[in-house]
Amino acid sequence: MDKYSGKLAVLCQSLSDKERSQELADRLFVPLYDSVDKSAPESFFLSWRDGCLKLLDKELLKKGGLAVDIEPRNGEQRSWPAPKQDALSQALGRKTKTVIDATTGWGQDSLHIFRMGYELQCIERSPIMSELLRDGFRRLAEQDWMQRLNLESPPLLSGNAIELLNTLESPPDCIYLDPMFPPKRKKSALAKKSMMVLRELLGDDEDKEWLFEAALSATAKRVVVKSPDYAEPLGGKPSESYQGKLLRYDVYLKN
Repeated sequence: MDKYSGKLAVLCQSLSDKERSQELADRLFVPLYDSVDKSAPESFFLSWRDGCLKLLDKELLKKGGLAVDIEPRNGEQRSWPAPKQDALSQALGRKTKTVIDATTGWGQDSLHIFRMGYELQCIERSPIMSELLRDGFRRLAEQDWMQRLNLESPPLLSGNAIELLNTLESPPDCIYLDPMFPPKRKKSALAKKSMMVLRELLGDDEDKEWLFEAALSATAKRVVVKSPDYAEPLGGKPSESYQGKLLRYDVYLKN
């Protein structure tokens, strides 16, 4: 049997986490370690630390690691529902009620959409990211404000959105896409660590054109595509476009 040479393993450094660490390793079909040295073939590890599931880089094992951040980003409101006053909310539409985020990733846009009061459903095809998201949504559900308002975290579907969008019982008002585009050749600034890790683990979304077509077929009213400002519009000329900082939200209205 060939020696395992994947990029990911589960790291368990506490006896109290042994059972759930083994279950996680079994779900992801990856090895489980109780310690790591430089000879390990993996570059990344999932481990429970500080009350949450974190993704660790082998070079920075003693650092904090990356987890789904359930706190609002700088400039985002903490209130619920938060005011719909930024470029994203304009792109989603004032009359929109139901949204599917078909490329959830680290969940930052999803959580912002959720906090603005939209009825949100999430899709993530990476099993690794799905595990991190489920842990983040678990922590979100435990927040005082969520319990006080009797809110539930967004439902999360794990799988290929191209296939899952074809199985929806009812079409949402809007489908939101934030696919990974190839980076600019000339790097004007270092990418965020979370995006660098995501790209190294998962690569670019080579099938984003098919995803766009699946979203356009599945939506009731509109598809919103988040793109870096240097990228060509994914679906051709958009019906509307809203500019953010170094990015763009292209809106495609369904005829």
